[in-house]
Amino acid sequence: MMVPPEDASLLGRGEMPTRLPGGSVHGLLLSKVWRAGSHISTEAEQGQRELNLTGVNARGKEMHLEADTSLIDAARTIGQIIRAHNAEAERERRLSRAVLNALYETGLLRMFTPRSLGGLEANPITRALVVEEISGHDTAAGWTLENPLDWAYFCARLPDQGAEEIYSRGADILIAAQYGRPLNAISLEGGYRISGRAPFLSNCYDADWIASTAAVDGDQSSEVMVYFPREDCEIIDTWDAVGMRGTGSNDISVTNVYVPEFRTFPMVPEFETGSHYKGPLYRFPVAGIAATGIPTVMLGAARKAIEKVTELALTKTPVASSGLLKERASAQARLAKAEAVLRSGRLLLYDTLSEAWQTTVDGGTHSMRQRADLVLAMTHAMSSAVEAVELACSIAGTTAVRTSSPFERHLRDAQTLKHHAFAAESRYETVGKVYLGIPPDFAATAL
Repeated sequence: MMVPPEDASLLGRGEMPTRLPGGSVHGLLLSKVWRAGSHISTEAEQGQRELNLTGVNARGKEMHLEADTSLIDAARTIGQIIRAHNAEAERERRLSRAVLNALYETGLLRMFTPRSLGGLEANPITRALVVEEISGHDTAAGWTLENPLDWAYFCARLPDQGAEEIYSRGADILIAAQYGRPLNAISLEGGYRISGRAPFLSNCYDADWIASTAAVDGDQSSEVMVYFPREDCEIIDTWDAVGMRGTGSNDISVTNVYVPEFRTFPMVPEFETGSHYKGPLYRFPVAGIAATGIPTVMLGAARKAIEKVTELALTKTPVASSGLLKERASAQARLAKAEAVLRSGRLLLYDTLSEAWQTTVDGGTHSMRQRADLVLAMTHAMSSAVEAVELACSIAGTTAVRTSSPFERHLRDAQTLKHHAFAAESRYETVGKVYLGIPPDFAATAL
């Protein structure tokens, strides 16, 4: 069926009618995946756990996509808990225990753990939508959900003995990790001796396991990912940041920690997944996994910033003005531009993700250009969301500078998260290199 014209304008901005023709009920999911005007058929009915979508994307490719609506509903149910503890997370510089418990109890932290180890093995689109929903309530909560899922996904590259040890006490495991600033690994029989210091390990205080890249025997071109218990490292309290304060992204230090080889894997594009990780999720490229989590945190925050400034414009009378903020042409133009850049960046992201996921489900492989497409979509979604936040704050004026205002939090978080290596402005250059036949300067593009 075609999306009716009166509903098409809702697609892409996180809204849609409760019921589409044919009686199918989808909440907000459909608008978060498909472009307005896409040809869509659906088999999901009210009360079903999974939504099955088939359709044609912007490049004319047929798609089939499944999303677990129960997980998106679960994310919505804990929104009030998350909002109630926002201030605590900012003040304590780590997520509140109440919010972390809610993420555990809903099963959201098990989304990328395989079913055979007690996880949910959710697909990437579901994960993206859930992270976006959580982040609309609090970016720190969104990041605390997003980040550990990445490292749970990487466990697919471990030997079975390593993965089974990590999940030996159950699936509710939180892994804190970092990529790109390697520790030192000295080769020993059966494993490595790890030493060094690494920054940006989000959620490290609440982690069960720590993971990090490590350069083997001083060779920076030979790196392994190593997993070790949190008790084996020292946490150094360094996270005094402008934004994303509630993520607890501190440094860790390790000295002569032995890591057996079965809790390591080489950071190379070619790998064989463990026996628990034979589903398509674990064949999805690293760039695609990153794209479902890193920019979606900012997409959720940007949507809230636009909603809040729209509410403000309806009631605020700017200084030295006789009319409401909504009557100013500059406010009108900036609001429209914020909406446009956010929707366009978001739609490119979900369109690219859905096409890449379909390739994976079909058993295909991803070319370097297709991987670059994922990096491009991730980077553009991030920069679009940041621009939307900046536009919303410019409309709010002096209201945005007060610490009691939600706008200053959105702005601080945006100015922090936009520097993440996977979605920073410099990734446009990485993508351009690939499009011109030049090897990428960002190694993770090939993973």
